[in-house]
Amino acid sequence: MPANPILIVVVFMLIASLVMLAVSSVLEIDSNYDLFFETNTLVIVTYIYFVARRVIYKNRVLQCGALLLIFNLTYDVVTELHFLDVWADKNEFLDTFLEDGLLQTAFLLIAIGVTQVSSHLNEASKKDELTGLYNRKKFDAIQLEEFELIFLDLDGLKLVNDHKGHNVGDLMIVRFSQALSQAIIEKEMIFRVGGDEFVVTTEIGRSEEFISQVKAQLQGERISFSYGVEQATRCNFKQALIRSDQAMYEMKKEQKESDNTSSEH
Repeated sequence: MPANPILIVVVFMLIASLVMLAVSSVLEIDSNYDLFFETNTLVIVTYIYFVARRVIYKNRVLQCGALLLIFNLTYDVVTELHFLDVWADKNEFLDTFLEDGLLQTAFLLIAIGVTQVSSHLNEASKKDELTGLYNRKKFDAIQLEEFELIFLDLDGLKLVNDHKGHNVGDLMIVRFSQALSQAIIEKEMIFRVGGDEFVVTTEIGRSEEFISQVKAQLQGERISFSYGVEQATRCNFKQALIRSDQAMYEMKKEQKESDNTSSEH
């Protein structure tokens, strides 16, 4: 059973308070009340840094801000010792810089870091984890004003998953996404919108060339697909998506009927 984070913080705060109480009995303290609250603040911030370290370590600005804040809070604690408080009073500018200047700098770096992390997470949420392609959340960032919308669907993926396992099916999806990626040009975009469904936006008049390039990429491999094409703009994108999806299923239906006819003969 995972430990209660609030209980952990409370325990560390109590330990820190006992340590500070022991220190105050040996050394002269400027203010026991300030020492108590500043120490507990340091404990809480240090705990937050520890539990969030995986995210913090990924962003250098955020990491610097967090460490600077911990240093600032540590400075607040140690300057409650009387002899250090006397030193601080004699060095007003340096004391103000360490106490207030570093605090503002720390919060500024943390704000910048959090903004960067938030932006990164938002962008990551718009990408498919398996293929690295965009997902539906990126539809609002289509770069072309007018384009040909291609809705593609892998043939036989369910059979592959059932007979060979999902790992093989995933490899098939990844290979197909690679073929799509190698066929696009500037401003054209690819989206994975379902398990085996993909959407591509190509320049007007280039859909046939795109499909031919994908087929050439997959030549000799046991990967086939159905597709539907519709001319679209950003304004009528949703309607074009529905129509291209329907066109793709019509192709798939025709291929199945053709296969059945061939097998009967």
